[in-house]
Amino acid sequence: MATKVYIARETPTVWSDSAGDLVLTLNALGVGAGRIGARKDLGAGSTSYQYSWRFTCQFDTAPVVGEVVNLYLCTSDGTSPDGELGAADAALAAEDKIKNLYHIGNLIVDVATENIDFTSSGVCTIPTRYVSPVVWNNTADILQATNDTGEFTLTPIPFESQ
Repeated sequence: MATKVYIARETPTVWSDSAGDLVLTLNALGVGAGRIGARKDLGAGSTSYQYSWRFTCQFDTAPVVGEVVNLYLCTSDGTSPDGELGAADAALAAEDKIKNLYHIGNLIVDVATENIDFTSSGVCTIPTRYVSPVVWNNTADILQATNDTGEFTLTPIPFESQ
């Protein structure tokens, strides 16, 4: 008898300006600027090792095709976060602060149009208890200056044997 292993999608956590579970202020994120979202406690007990992520944003002006928004995770044991970044939603002091973060992917501009959704997704592993999303705007355009037009979602996808 064969055993099947499935992905058991669990409840996602959404970071956004004001409408999510946790705060990640992307409203008018500037050119060459970054933002870290509030820290999520994944729990002290057994947790998923694998997660799917999805990032959506809009641009205030027409972006340049091929430019990217870089996406990272800041993991922590609760005492020493990667890059020694904090636990609350905040601006990054400098681009150098992303050098010790976990790069999970990019959102690549695929059309030169403002005020539309751009979305990228992927899968990552998180072996720590605490995590925060980090967004670095590596484009020549400011993100949309409207609350909740950008969000980062993290969904646990543990394996399930049947």
